[in-house]
Amino acid sequence: MNDINSIISNINFARQLNESLIEGQASLKSDLIIDVTAAINNADAMLTAINSIKTELCRLPLNFCEREYIENCVNPILITLLFLSLISYELASSVSILTFSSIVPPKKSKLKSTIHLIYNINEEFEDLFKVLKRRLKPLIQNGTNCC
Repeated sequence: MNDINSIISNINFARQLNESLIEGQASLKSDLIIDVTAAINNADAMLTAINSIKTELCRLPLNFCEREYIENCVNPILITLLFLSLISYELASSVSILTFSSIVPPKKSKLKSTIHLIYNINEEFEDLFKVLKRRLKPLIQNGTNCC
């Protein structure tokens, strides 16, 4: 919101600067300056309208911010957790198959390193789950209007 206000103030400053230039000189460039002034006025009116629409939307009892919060802060972690759990599960299945396979001779050192990788993935999973819990707390505590 501060960005929009600073843009509006910069446009107003440009308009005042342009008006002082128009007063200081009258030449063939005045048509160009008038066009620039009209463009600045149109941009100013549009930004003011956008700002008022944004303000009015925030006053409505709808919660658009919740959806944006979920899409930007919760869903990426959920997707990451999904992929980590799938990778961990697939690696554990592969280690299990290679351990009990009679056809493939087990290579203990590589299986141990894969098992350590699985544990590291699970630790990362736990850390991400803690972050997810912290990000869901505001939604749970303030979600009185949710279904």
